[in-house]
Amino acid sequence: MHNSNPTKEMCQIAAVKCIGMQVRRAARLVSAHYDTWLKPIGLKGTQFTLLNAVFLNPRISIGRLSEQLLMDRTTLNRNLKPLERRGLLRSEPGEDLRMRNLVLTRKGEKTLHEAIPLWKAAQAGVEKRMGKRLNGLTSDLRKIEGLNS
Repeated sequence: MHNSNPTKEMCQIAAVKCIGMQVRRAARLVSAHYDTWLKPIGLKGTQFTLLNAVFLNPRISIGRLSEQLLMDRTTLNRNLKPLERRGLLRSEPGEDLRMRNLVLTRKGEKTLHEAIPLWKAAQAGVEKRMGKRLNGLTSDLRKIEGLNS
C-alpha cells in the first residue's frame, strides 16, 4: 500500500489537531515533571496518586479505586504491586473472599508525608507555567468526563 495524498494530508492534520494525541502527549510531559520531583523518595507521580487515594479512602476496594481513578483493574493491580513490595500499602480481605481492600501502612503514610512537599513543588511548577489557563483546563477536563457515558 502506498501513501496517497489524501491519507498523508489527514495524517498530518491528525498529528497536529487530534485532541487525543495532544492530551496523551501533555499527560506524558506532566507525568515526567511530577516523576522528576518525586524521584528523591523513590516515587512516581502515578504512585503518589495511588497512595493519596488510599489515604483519603481507607480500606477502599480495588474495584472502587479502579472506578474512582478511571483505570482498568489489570493496570491498577500492576501499579499497586511495587507499592505493596515496598511495604507502602497492603491488601486485606474485603467483605467477601473475592474482594480486596487497600490499606496504607505506617511506612506508606510516612512516605506520603515526605512526598507532599515535593508534590507541592511540582504542582507550583505546573501552575507557574500554565498560569490562569490551568483553571480553565481543569474545568474543561471535568466536562470531558461525560464523553464515554
